Amino acid sequence: MKTTYVICLTSVLLLLGCGKKKYDNDASALWNYKIETAFDEMTNISDQAITGNMVYYKMGEVVFASPGQDVNVLKTPCNVLITLDTTVSPKVLTVDYGNSNCICNDGKTRRGKIITTFTGAYAASGTVITHTTDNYYVNDIKYDGTKTVTNVGLNNNGQPHFNVQINGTATMTTGEVVQYTSSRIRTWTQGYGTLLNYMDDEYDINGTTNATYSSGGGYSSQTITPIHLKVGCAFPVSGKLEITPSSKPVRTIDYGSGTCDYTFTVTVNGYTFTIN
Repeated sequence: MKTTYVICLTSVLLLLGCGKKKYDNDASALWNYKIETAFDEMTNISDQAITGNMVYYKMGEVVFASPGQDVNVLKTPCNVLITLDTTVSPKVLTVDYGNSNCICNDGKTRRGKIITTFTGAYAASGTVITHTTDNYYVNDIKYDGTKTVTNVGLNNNGQPHFNVQINGTATMTTGEVVQYTSSRIRTWTQGYGTLLNYMDDEYDINGTTNATYSSGGGYSSQTITPIHLKVGCAFPVSGKLEITPSSKPVRTIDYGSGTCDYTFTVTVNGYTFTIN
């Protein structure tokens, strides 16, 4: 089971315009959240598509097709069409949401395709998994580019870890284009010895991101202490992250000490706020 890192900072932006002396109206946290989440979801979507158990990311029914099969017969509005070609190397998985928006079970609209190639099993050392997009939208934001996940084997503690690289763009509904790159190490800290029980999986995330805007400016981010994730919790439970917009103060995000309480703090200009 592949777990993702979600930077849930939407609520922070509600604070940023409240007092001109303390805050600034900057969209970097919100855009980082949207872009990182969309690319991270590609891994979960392809992972679930292999089994057809797309609990959160489907619209209607999940339909399987053979490579080259006439998709017009099978693809109906709001169904997700999955095509898996194991006759080629690397293997190719295509998840097709169609050309029109429909609301998925997670409340988001999607359309377009995610195309995933993989050289082996996720847990196998040396496996390379690459996600690319084809006219792919989430909530009418268009995502282009690639995400590559490489299993680089065991670290010094005997834990599997992965190199995750994202190089893409997001075209916002406003027309703003964000060029986005991310480089991270994901360490599988718990549950890698019980592959059939994904609910005990836990991960640490370390890394950096950089983004530039078509209108000028941008931001960077980096983890200060590892962001810790548990499969049983849909939100980071600990770790610290810094986001630095161009010519703006640093925002420090603290996810806490390990409790799944959907609460984090934000520190800007020396002021700290609890978000829940």
